[in-house]
Amino acid sequence: MSGAGSAGAAGRPPGLRARVFEILVDDDGEEGTLGYWLRRLLVLLILVSVAGTAIESMPRIPPLLRALLGDLEILVVTVFSVEYLARLWAIVEDRGSRYCHPLWGRLRYAVTPAALIDLIAVLPFYLSLLSPGSLVVLRLLRVLRILKLVRYSRTLSIFEVVLINERHALGLALGVMGVLLLISASLMHAIEGTVQPEAFGSIPAAMWWSVVTLTTVGYGDVVPATAVGRMVAAFVAMLGIGMFALPTAILGAGLMQELQKRNFATAAALVARVPIFRHLASHQLAELAGLLKPRELPAGYTLIRRGERGDAMYFLVEGEVLVRRGRRHRTLRSGAFFGELALLEGRPRRATVVTVTPCRLLELQARDFHRLLAGDSELRERILAEARERSAALEAGA
Repeated sequence: MSGAGSAGAAGRPPGLRARVFEILVDDDGEEGTLGYWLRRLLVLLILVSVAGTAIESMPRIPPLLRALLGDLEILVVTVFSVEYLARLWAIVEDRGSRYCHPLWGRLRYAVTPAALIDLIAVLPFYLSLLSPGSLVVLRLLRVLRILKLVRYSRTLSIFEVVLINERHALGLALGVMGVLLLISASLMHAIEGTVQPEAFGSIPAAMWWSVVTLTTVGYGDVVPATAVGRMVAAFVAMLGIGMFALPTAILGAGLMQELQKRNFATAAALVARVPIFRHLASHQLAELAGLLKPRELPAGYTLIRRGERGDAMYFLVEGEVLVRRGRRHRTLRSGAFFGELALLEGRPRRATVVTVTPCRLLELQARDFHRLLAGDSELRERILAEARERSAALEAGA
């Protein structure tokens, strides 16, 4: 964290501005932190505000509800205004960026997309004080507050990254669609222009038909009358299906690639925290991270049932689980693993495993488990030793 780091390097605790930067900008949203709860509060205010704006557009709502929505709007604008000003004030603590200059840094930050969205979130309220009559436009601007969710939603942020990464491919696809739009409109103008001058009398007029045909909407308000025109229309309609599949494929492939990257990064970070993997080299950790699937489970979840077929083993990164074998039980905590005996011996599960607290685990499928142990004798011995120790403890009633 740059702000906190710079203050620490100077030999003194971080000041208020560095702390604000740490919470608002540099916080990674880890559960339980002040930044985590602030993010949850801001997301709630965004959703409530947008819902209130939708309700206000209704023609008949009770006066009490309207007054309540007005008070809610003042609260939301106050919080968002303070957030915007606080971000603008604290952004200079980002020492490794273009924003560290007291004046120009703040101006550069103010024109970034995220800062402009924050400004749009509060602008309608202040504009309504100057021009109270333009309610429709102001309501539209207030609905745009939903865009603030991009900052706090990991899913939306992934989609934003995909759009940035695939912008050239998407631009090429849109360019090809624009060329097809112009060519199809020109053809229909040449073929149908004299027959239907009101619909195809000019290339711009024919573009309406081209748009609804290429997008496969096909309203039917404008249709070709000649046989040649119908043949061209059929070809353009089929071409439109393929052209719209192209951007979808680009976005889908980009989204899957980004999700795989993030899942791999998450698995790699979790693998590094498991004690039994500490002897592995970096390339082995990377290979293992590709095999493991991160899972997050709530408390009271039965992950393994006695008697069922063993198809995976689990490494416990955070939380506690209870291993039950008849009346005997044992609690496992962070760093432990379980479920390996059924894989090693090829038999049904002999114990039931239930999460005691919310848990983060890494799941290793049986085929990957055997392949991993075949290539690492040290890891195999560690797993076997701990498996025997835990089995003996359960048999003794520990």
